[in-house]
Amino acid sequence: MNMSSTINFEKILDISIDNFCWQNDAIIIAGPTCVGKSAIAVALAKQINGVILNADSVQVYKNLKILSARPSEEELQVIPHFLYGYVDGSNNFSVADWLFDLKTTLKKVQLLKKIPIIVGGSGLYINAVLNGLSKIPNVSEKNKNLSITKFNEVGYEKFKQLNSQIDPEFVKINNDRQRLLRAYSVFLQTQKNMTFWHKQPREGKLEQKIFSIFINSERRLIYKNCDFRFDKMLEKGALAEVESLWKSKIDRSLPISKSLGVKWLLEYFDKSISYKDAVVLSKRDTRRFVKRQFTWFKHNFISNKIINI
Repeated sequence: MNMSSTINFEKILDISIDNFCWQNDAIIIAGPTCVGKSAIAVALAKQINGVILNADSVQVYKNLKILSARPSEEELQVIPHFLYGYVDGSNNFSVADWLFDLKTTLKKVQLLKKIPIIVGGSGLYINAVLNGLSKIPNVSEKNKNLSITKFNEVGYEKFKQLNSQIDPEFVKINNDRQRLLRAYSVFLQTQKNMTFWHKQPREGKLEQKIFSIFINSERRLIYKNCDFRFDKMLEKGALAEVESLWKSKIDRSLPISKSLGVKWLLEYFDKSISYKDAVVLSKRDTRRFVKRQFTWFKHNFISNKIINI
């Protein structure tokens, strides 16, 4: 069932070490979830003296080894991996935090004289690598708290309407609780909305020459693989991972609490929904996520090479 097990790596990885310079080059392997990026990255790393750096927003968390589909112990032993499972889920970890860690790690990789292979499907992370980040001013604790207070006072729907009046363009595609709170607090701090800040010049993109690879497959096959993988995750102990988060009374506004699978399994432990419904909804959300990934990559990712699986 695992699509990567059927890949003819020798046929598709016609990339030579001669194409790269460890001093100033990097590779990005991107694509939707469940498409086999990790296996391809390991095969490529063997071929060109590379190391692998994570660009998946869920695989950074140490709390979710199984549910994030982190690379296997065998893969970790064969090729050096960085930025996997090193952040505690209780941290409000951001793409800016990850980009800083990535750049720090790239300096270490350069000393090893190896080619960095950045692997992931998180559009925000990949976009930060390629284009940098909007320079949004830091928000004071006072304005963060004012935003939370307003949300609790008026509720989600009215808070969303309030944000829509401030920034209709942003709210169309960013309307979960955390993003709305962030948007409102930024407006309180700067009197400028998120759309304004996103249109400002970006900073911090990687200076290395980047060779981009996109891993593609038929969407129906990816959906099928996602469903199969989620069942396997549950068999291997993913439910226990989420139970640990639940027992720790994890803040539901944190990014980890909204990760694929985590949200609905937490609801199951809350006794708000059945286990069966939690599984069905988790699989549904994963398929929706894959659809959004395809849309993002279509409009935002220019690849030097496309690998169809």
